[in-house]
Amino acid sequence: MRKTFITVLLEQAKLDQKIFLITPDMGFSVVEPFMQAFPDRFLNTGIAEQNAIGIAAGLSFEGFKPYVYSMAPFALMRSYEQIRLDASYMQADIKIVGSGGGVQNGAQGVTHHVIEDFAIAKVLPNMIVCAPADPVEARQILEQSVNIESPMYIRIGKNNDPVVHNVNDIITIGKAFSLAKGADLEIITTGTITCRVFDWLPELQKQGVCAALTVFPTIKPLDKDYLDELIKIRKKILIVEEHSIIGGLGESICAYFALRKAANDIKHMGIPDSFNHCVGNQQYILENMGLWQVPDIKELFNGELIK
Repeated sequence: MRKTFITVLLEQAKLDQKIFLITPDMGFSVVEPFMQAFPDRFLNTGIAEQNAIGIAAGLSFEGFKPYVYSMAPFALMRSYEQIRLDASYMQADIKIVGSGGGVQNGAQGVTHHVIEDFAIAKVLPNMIVCAPADPVEARQILEQSVNIESPMYIRIGKNNDPVVHNVNDIITIGKAFSLAKGADLEIITTGTITCRVFDWLPELQKQGVCAALTVFPTIKPLDKDYLDELIKIRKKILIVEEHSIIGGLGESICAYFALRKAANDIKHMGIPDSFNHCVGNQQYILENMGLWQVPDIKELFNGELIK
């Protein structure tokens, strides 16, 4: 997805001279094509994330469209005060792109896990929050972001992320997308874990469960129209995300359903409210957390048959 990011940004920068790329000393083997093509619209601030956001804010006030690229664990957390005041409060047109969300950088330990980013980003007023599931979503979200005058946080995967979409699928910021139809259960995901959940579907068929799979490329704003349709049919729902069970997509959806006094039976699978001290690749850590294995749906829904 990192290659998709820089490819799209290069394409758009050729069309729009206001696009500017900033990195706090990140992006080796990623950002060089942009740096070489547009040296006057590229800046490496060094390991100074706060400065990167401040400079981006200044550029946005002068009419530029700055993108700040870094590893996801550093993109938000090291410069949160500046993002809150210089980007969100000022409604600056700054796009913050963080790569390697969730536990994709698992072997580097807790310092490089990103399990809180949806929570701290979505709570900021004026902030749009996206997490593309694959390069198809990433391309379309990035293309659309150029023409959206708002601060945005976009969590992207690393490279070699599996593709779950058809190339002709149309992705729209703020809208959910149905990847598979099923009458028994609605599974909702976001981000790169979607590809793993997609692989669950044949296994769930063996359990006698025909599951639908819907991806939410946008965490904020929620696609409330889609959720309202699920409320109408009272469908059982399973939300799966590579984020803390606190503050992520699942919590937003559950809060919306509670406000609507919905009767849906909802289960939520996410990262437990604890630091994970396992060291290994993404799959190993997700297996340790119970997010890789296909769940037993009847057990998950308290022994009830899916109807």
